[in-house]
Amino acid sequence: MKFTSSLSLLAGLAVARASVLEERATGGYIQNPSGAASFTMYSGCGAPACGKSASGFTAAINQLAFGSPPGLGAGDACGRCFSVTGTADPFSPAFTGPFHTIVVKVTDLCPVSGNQEWCGQSTSNQNNQHGKPFHFDICEDTGGSSAFFPSGHGALTGTFTEVSCSQCGETAGNWPAVGCGNKGTAP
Repeated sequence: MKFTSSLSLLAGLAVARASVLEERATGGYIQNPSGAASFTMYSGCGAPACGKSASGFTAAINQLAFGSPPGLGAGDACGRCFSVTGTADPFSPAFTGPFHTIVVKVTDLCPVSGNQEWCGQSTSNQNNQHGKPFHFDICEDTGGSSAFFPSGHGALTGTFTEVSCSQCGETAGNWPAVGCGNKGTAP
């Protein structure tokens, strides 16, 4: 009797866990509140895929996490804020820092097409070429890249954690959420 009720409890927990994972992978998109990531920088952030610019540091996120393919509008990542921390340079393994942490707001998409090395995560291969499931392309125009990247280092790996946007002066809900809603299907 005790063994049967333990099995029932475990089965119930597995179903509950699966439903939480499904919420975070709607349409095949993978949207987690924390994890490992890679980081690069880009300029020309004036027309973001989310349709709105933001104050403070901003970033594009890889398409598998963004929640929408190019041209279909804002995905669920739009308006979310993340604390990002560099911990290593994939091209200079001997570099030990200093590394920095900043809070960025997602306002743009880093599409798979043309960005395979960093933003090539897909449902069939959930890591990019640097072994990371998430990628943040930090905007140079908003000052985020100069605050984040050590001098002479334009690509890093590290971690991210979703935070309240009040840390960057704005508000948005946390993942998983209704947000803008995912669109289309994941790459």
